[in-house]
Amino acid sequence: MQPTPILQRAIKRLALTTKQGPHNYYKGNRTGAMGSHTKYGGYRIDWKKVRTYVCPDLSDFQLTPFVARRVEARKDSFAHTETKSPMDGKEYLRKWKEEGGNI
Repeated sequence: MQPTPILQRAIKRLALTTKQGPHNYYKGNRTGAMGSHTKYGGYRIDWKKVRTYVCPDLSDFQLTPFVARRVEARKDSFAHTETKSPMDGKEYLRKWKEEGGNI
């Protein structure tokens, strides 16, 4: 079964997928190689190619996380709201402020 000629032209312009390419086509995920394959089937990591992420010093950082660290999920703590649901936005913000969150 063949697609219509108009659809064939549209398919040619789309990105190639692994099902459309040759049997050994591997698309990859754009990360690049971190090393090389050995002739014995192993993989040797080249540590000059490994990505390292440097985290800045956050000791004097002014912003706080949106969720307070002391907030615990309790079933009975939402009984006094109108919706009686922990997913209610107003109740969530009230609880967050109560636990030490800053806006």
